[in-house]
Amino acid sequence: MSYIDLIIYKTYAELRRDIAQVYLGMLWWIIEPLMYMGAFYFIFSAGVRSGGENYASFLLCGLTSWKWFSSTLNQAANSVVAHRGLIQQVYIPKVVLPLIPVLVNWVKFFFILVLLLIFLWFMGFSPTWYWLNLIPVILVELLLVVGCSLVLAALVPFLMDLRVLVTNGLVLLMFLSGIFFLVDDFPPELQIYLYLNPMVSIIESFRTVLLDSKLPNWGHLAGVTVFSLFLIALGWGLFKRFDRHYAKVLS
Repeated sequence: MSYIDLIIYKTYAELRRDIAQVYLGMLWWIIEPLMYMGAFYFIFSAGVRSGGENYASFLLCGLTSWKWFSSTLNQAANSVVAHRGLIQQVYIPKVVLPLIPVLVNWVKFFFILVLLLIFLWFMGFSPTWYWLNLIPVILVELLLVVGCSLVLAALVPFLMDLRVLVTNGLVLLMFLSGIFFLVDDFPPELQIYLYLNPMVSIIESFRTVLLDSKLPNWGHLAGVTVFSLFLIALGWGLFKRFDRHYAKVLS
């Protein structure tokens, strides 16, 4: 069985397991993020009265892209450890393990994306040809998700404390990713540091394309792409270097 066949098979199995474990099945793929987004909208829009008249759309664009990123990283970081029983019984290329939650959450993301686009249309943001630019933006985020997932999954079995760091680090990063604010509102000298977080450029691109009907900042996206490709190469190299060591480390 090839790597791709294994990833697809395991992804299908994970999706079926998600559906079978609860009564509402795949409806939870929609309900859970809607509850998540609704809570933030109430707190930051209705509750504290922040943002402009389109704050709901502004907020949901950020949360949609962020939820995909954070959910995948939380699951991918533990993917090798979660399969320790399988690893000790039979040989399996460990690099495929973090790619399974990547693909699973990518499938779920598209359900939420469709709801977001319908919501934006309902709020008066008519679809334009500029919306097609969301395709490369999503692909850039996919590269970033894959890169971060590979590196974290490769290192967590050797540094178990990374799991705690990832969980808490993502909470901190969420508030520094421009989900709740405009980066342009900060002084230029501070914006430089905010843009070190690649999710800032991703979230801004979602809003630029969907809310402003403009082209995203290709320069920023190019930088995120290069960084993501570096992480993918690093993660792949780590898995190749330590592939035969994981069974012993996890025993």
